[in-house]
Order: sequence, then C-alpha cells, then structure tokens
Amino acid sequence: MSHEIRWLKPERVLYVDFFGHQTAESIRACLDDQAAAMDTVSRPVIVLINWQRVTGTDRNALLSQKGHRAYSHPMAARGVVVGFNPQEAFENEVTAVNTRHQKHTQYFRTMEEAMHHLEPMLAD
Repeated sequence: MSHEIRWLKPERVLYVDFFGHQTAESIRACLDDQAAAMDTVSRPVIVLINWQRVTGTDRNALLSQKGHRAYSHPMAARGVVVGFNPQEAFENEVTAVNTRHQKHTQYFRTMEEAMHHLEPMLAD
C-alpha cells in the first residue's frame, strides 16, 4: 500500500498521505479508501492531501482517475493539496473539474502553510 488515511479531526478533516511511486492503480486504491471514509460522515469534510513523500508518478496516472467518485463525493467540501508540482496540479485540476464540474481544490507548497489555512477547522 502506498497511502495512509486517517482523521485529523473526526468528521471534519480527513488526512490522506501518499508515499512512494504512484501508479493509476495505487491512486485509485487510495481514492477508493478516501471515498469509503467520506461515506461514514453526515456533513461535508475537508480532505488534506500530502503528496510530499511521492517519489514518482506514472504518466497520466492522475488524469486516469476522471470520474472517480472521490472527486464528486457529496461529502467532499474542499481538497487541500500539499506537494504537487505544476504538472501534477494541472492534471489534478483537469480530472477534478471534468468529474465535479467545478474547482474545489487549494494548493500549498508546504504542510505548514496548509495547516495554517486549516487552523480554524481544526480548532472548533
């Protein structure tokens, strides 16, 4: 397995940590687990995605996820992504917008910036 998922704040902020080399299959497995976690909540959540420990990605692996239910899940309020390079951010945006038909992802360079942004959601 090349990911870990846990709640930073139960039913409020879901943490998704990718690591190692990512393929279309490994990303899909993570998205499946992410969607399953969102199936357990009754209100929309923030999904914090840490991509900093990814060592490489197969070509078009992110683009191949178009239509995955994690992108359009009704309990996915917003994605907060750390560590994507510009190409990965572009591919993720294309996939997300083509699936959800709107932008709901914010990108940060560092985990510190993302955590600062999430402070209000983690505090209450």
